[in-house]
Amino acid sequence: MVAIKKATTIEQQISLLQERGMVIVDIEKAKEYLLDIGYYRLGFYWFPFEKTYPNLTLRNHYFNAGTTLENAIKLYYFDFDIRNILQKYISRIEINFRTKLIYYASNCYPENSMWYVDSTVLNESFLNGEKYQNTLLGLNIEPVIKRDIAIHNTQYAPAWKALEFMPFGTILEIYRNLKNPKLKCEISYLYGISETTKFCTYMDVIRILRNYSAHGKVLFDLRLPKAIPDGVCGYMAENKTRFAGAYIVFKYFLGKVSPNRVLEMQEDMKRALNQVPDDIVTNIIEKKSGLKENKI
Repeated sequence: MVAIKKATTIEQQISLLQERGMVIVDIEKAKEYLLDIGYYRLGFYWFPFEKTYPNLTLRNHYFNAGTTLENAIKLYYFDFDIRNILQKYISRIEINFRTKLIYYASNCYPENSMWYVDSTVLNESFLNGEKYQNTLLGLNIEPVIKRDIAIHNTQYAPAWKALEFMPFGTILEIYRNLKNPKLKCEISYLYGISETTKFCTYMDVIRILRNYSAHGKVLFDLRLPKAIPDGVCGYMAENKTRFAGAYIVFKYFLGKVSPNRVLEMQEDMKRALNQVPDDIVTNIIEKKSGLKENKI
């Protein structure tokens, strides 16, 4: 039985890192980093500098010669910057897709403002699923929804109100479960994609990027659970499951929403990369994420 780990002090954490070969020049600054960011979170960013990386099962935690705490800090702040950049622009894609789904589905069923709970519109297995039912119940705490239901004496609010309060993942599942193939194609065509299955796969990438950005997860070492298919976003080659591939998909969809924002976003990404002058860190970013400045 593996012993349960105990909490350690900042001083103990610094000593442990030094014992494992990390160079820490400024102890006071190191204490500041560890209290500000946290030992566990920073571990994701010094992991690539360990001798046994990327092995997780036989990880010995010892660092390559010359590894500094600053290496991990620079990688952390690069990841922090690109998360903030993506979060800023992904919201444009999310709002655009949500709006289009509401508009086209609601006008496909103009006499049925509550089409999102109708088994003739959406697959019954999805409608009756516990997750979606909990989402519908959760809408009742929203003041706008509660007021609408009370005023009109209905069980649900119209789609253009209800869907505004649903998570992006739920919005994507609603699209995926539409029974009308013509409606699904009509929406995917708006983004230049004819195959609805492939459209869903691309949008899943956007969802993952959104969730990673919103919840502070590591992006530079992202591994997608499903390979990105080749298509309108180009040939992905070795980037099918890496951040660089996800970034290409993100850039494509942002271009469909606002070409001007793509140019703005590219400049933001280049600035984030240029703020990492350390060749060691830059090489890790390129090797693990597949992201290259001339490809941004």
